[in-house]
Amino acid sequence: MIVRAVLHNCKRKVSSPAPMPKDIHVLMIEDDPFARDLMGMLLTRDWRTRIVAEVGSDDDLQRVLDVPYQRIDAIVLDTEVPGNPEWPFQAAELTMRKNPDAKVLCTATRPEPGVLERILSGGLGGYASKKELGYSLAAAVAQVVKSGRFVLTESSYRLALQVRQELPRETVVFNGNRPVANLTPREEEIARLAILFNHPHRDLSDELLIRADQVSKHVSSVYSKLGLDEILAGELEPEIYIQDKLVLNHFRRILDKVSSQSSRRKTADMATLAFHLLTQPEVREVI
Repeated sequence: MIVRAVLHNCKRKVSSPAPMPKDIHVLMIEDDPFARDLMGMLLTRDWRTRIVAEVGSDDDLQRVLDVPYQRIDAIVLDTEVPGNPEWPFQAAELTMRKNPDAKVLCTATRPEPGVLERILSGGLGGYASKKELGYSLAAAVAQVVKSGRFVLTESSYRLALQVRQELPRETVVFNGNRPVANLTPREEEIARLAILFNHPHRDLSDELLIRADQVSKHVSSVYSKLGLDEILAGELEPEIYIQDKLVLNHFRRILDKVSSQSSRRKTADMATLAFHLLTQPEVREVI
């Protein structure tokens, strides 16, 4: 098991381009290093979520719990720890003793009936396929914490139907892989690195072996295909792309600032607007 703890005063390489009210404090219990880094960057980049720690062992968890006045609002819990399937749930239970109001979003590569039953009987906040969440992890966490909804993805919802599990009244199904724009493979790569993970254009030009102005050109093309040009011109309403009212209000506040800003500040806020459009999931309620 990989041992890693990142406490609240540590800095990540990926940072938000503007100060935002990151008021959902997240503890991530994740054994897969690739998934942990990807999810960690997404939660750090989003304006709603702040990672207080990433843990992979009891010692890591104890160091987190020993931090005075450490607030944890959400636990993103990997349910698939090879050789020790009980440990993630035990870690979550210990965390919730100190943070009784914390909500738990469970993740998996492949949802399992026994785990689903345990999540429902324990009153946890959801069960999501990592792949099906796509880039909408922060949105799912916000739904669980702010709206009190039970979050599933398509495969875990189908599993619930197959095993005839009764679901909570406020259940939603997330699809984080909906096509947002007709991007080329190169534009998808640029969108992921430059917009989702906020890598500087100069660094990307070195990494991708293209000129910095080509990176900027690709980013501009992504903005256009996302509909930002038409939104800025007042020809499209952002409601077409954004269902969540809280996110929509935040999007509109940034939109109102863009026209009066310097080019440097405008560049950062444009990236944030694009980030919102790229990470918005398709959400449907279960009736």
